[in-house]
Amino acid sequence: MDYIDKYGRMHDKPVMIKEVMPSNNAWIYSAYFVKAGGYLDKTKLQQAFDLSIHKREDGKVFTTRHPGGLHTRVPQSRDELLGMAYLGFLKPKHLNGWDFSPYPLPKFNLLTFFKQAYEVYNKHRNYFWQNNLGQIYHIAFSVPLQDRAFMLECWGETKTFRYFFYKSIANIDKFFTKPKNGVQWLKYGGEDRKAIMKTEFNVNHPIRNL
Repeated sequence: MDYIDKYGRMHDKPVMIKEVMPSNNAWIYSAYFVKAGGYLDKTKLQQAFDLSIHKREDGKVFTTRHPGGLHTRVPQSRDELLGMAYLGFLKPKHLNGWDFSPYPLPKFNLLTFFKQAYEVYNKHRNYFWQNNLGQIYHIAFSVPLQDRAFMLECWGETKTFRYFFYKSIANIDKFFTKPKNGVQWLKYGGEDRKAIMKTEFNVNHPIRNL
């Protein structure tokens, strides 16, 4: 079974038809695979990443989960951003500060924010963007504080005050987030990689044999 799509990215499920993506998380799975010692064609991955960069209506850049995908598809996730950064493709220029929204951000309004936050309570996690609750974008499409140190490490920016600030938050996250999952392993490492991979990938997946 082949778990690599036509763009050279790893998936958690078999790729039965090359044009059909079996998951929306190929970048993070590719990062797991590479960190575990697997080989992926970086030239193909670079081409895939280049096809994932777009401009939103206000002229700012955003990335999509799949190459060629427009902002009408499922919006980007923080896991995919971590995978892109670890693999060496996502750079500061691809984020608007720490904003990765595929939609222009409205001017922040605290009252509207609380109203929309109340509206999304107990709703599906996609409800806010499917219903254009723009104030939520300020939070939902901002790279979490605990992930920022990891990105700065990927970019080689480890001697700044902001790095040490975010790293302190990441250390708290590392302490309290147990048991570890694949994202935590990618960011923080650990000796339990094989146990983690067993919970995330089926027995035939190539990452289980690395």
